[in-house]
Amino acid sequence: MAPVRHSDAVRVLHAGGCHCAHAGSALSTAGPGRIPAGVEGRRPQTIDKKFQPAHMLAREHERMRISKPVLANTGLAAGVVAIAVTAWLVLQPSSGSTASASQLTSTVQQGTVSTSITASGNLAALSETDAAFETSGTIATVDVSVGQTVEKGQTIATLETADLDTAVSDAKTTLTNARNALTRAQTQLSEAEAGTTTTDQRTGETTTTVSTQEVDSAQSGVEQAQTTVTTATRALTEAQQNRAAATLTAPIAGLVVAVDGTVGQSVSGGSSSSSSSTSSSSSGSSTTGSTASGGSGTSGSSTSSGSSSSSGSGSSTSVVTIADTSGYTISASVPEADIASVQVGQAATVTLPAVDDTTVDATVYSISPTGTTSNSVVTFATVIKLDSVPDGARIGSSATATITTASSATDALYVPSAAITTDGDTSTVDVVDDSGNTSTVPVTTGLVGDEGTVITSGLTAGQRVVIGTVSEESSSNSSSSSSGSSSGSMSGSGGMSGMSGSGGEMPQGGMGGGPGGN
Repeated sequence: MAPVRHSDAVRVLHAGGCHCAHAGSALSTAGPGRIPAGVEGRRPQTIDKKFQPAHMLAREHERMRISKPVLANTGLAAGVVAIAVTAWLVLQPSSGSTASASQLTSTVQQGTVSTSITASGNLAALSETDAAFETSGTIATVDVSVGQTVEKGQTIATLETADLDTAVSDAKTTLTNARNALTRAQTQLSEAEAGTTTTDQRTGETTTTVSTQEVDSAQSGVEQAQTTVTTATRALTEAQQNRAAATLTAPIAGLVVAVDGTVGQSVSGGSSSSSSSTSSSSSGSSTTGSTASGGSGTSGSSTSSGSSSSSGSGSSTSVVTIADTSGYTISASVPEADIASVQVGQAATVTLPAVDDTTVDATVYSISPTGTTSNSVVTFATVIKLDSVPDGARIGSSATATITTASSATDALYVPSAAITTDGDTSTVDVVDDSGNTSTVPVTTGLVGDEGTVITSGLTAGQRVVIGTVSEESSSNSSSSSSGSSSGSMSGSGGMSGMSGSGGEMPQGGMGGGPGGN
């Protein structure tokens, strides 16, 4: 067996947690250079601290006491280095990129500045008329159809006339009899007024006696007969009018938009009828219709289509509805916040998407005096009349109206609202001269419109003004095929923040809100 060093023996003795007394006994029994029985072949292990000598434990404790501050200092140093590296990366751009800022400018323009509001509605005819028979009867014919264009006075429907003809004949007979009775009564009156003449046979004298009672009775008979004649005459006239009214003619020229009467339908007539209708889907102003006479029926005018109401001593059944297409209107619902700036007679434009977005001039025609509430929003129906009728326009098509509520002079100076900075009562504009130098100029502002803000003093036409700046960042190592591209955010007065793009000159208008006029 190979000799065993003392250090090996010590490690072996302490392996497995054996006691020192047993280990010493084993060593002494085995003798020098021998491994005790039961120890041979065991794996050497680290000596447990509780079996280490006291001086070894003291030295190890000293080493542990010294190493803790060393580790703390090392961690602190590493943290400081990490913070420094992070700060350098944040504050220093990459070696291949550069950052710059450029001004976004526009020019002082000269022209008209206006403010406007926009509302939507539906196209309607200038007026609609309900044509109806003025007498009762049964419809015999309907001579028009929806979509047909008619002329004023054209026959559009008729009633059966047999009963009407009989009524005329009877009225004529009654009138003839009344006239004959009147003639007899007048004869009797004449006889009563002439009195009775007698001759005395003895003397030959003639005496005329007039009976007052007979005269009064005859006079009463004449009056009654005259009343009968008047009544019969009126009845004949009415019968003849009813017969004439059996033919319904178009009260206006226009487009047939509805046919409500059918052959065989019984209809009631009225002595007068007028219809008026509100326009738009909500409510609006309306105009009172006029009563027609003769066989043309009753016509009523309104600003546009909608529900109708009747007035007069009677109401007749509508047979045909005719729209006056010589003019068109729309009724737009204007919010109460804007209605105060809208007035009758103001200029407007109407755009019709269904007619290739055709835009025509228009005028505010009427404004409803009462508002309509829907979903807690109050609006006022405003009727706008188109100045011309575009080709292809159809009733009911959607339309958008733009009402001009205020306008400047035609030669007013104006700039984008974003170019103006207002601090209290002072407004300023940054002006760029021909050398590229920027100076702040005080200005006096006027109307704030859709195109920009009017400048009444402080600037001249053609000057360049700053409306914001653009932050740019470009990379020298970029692989993009286009040059000069940039990204970032633009900041400026008048609602320009958050706009991305490169430096350059911006067109007028559309730059957001600006300051009010001074």
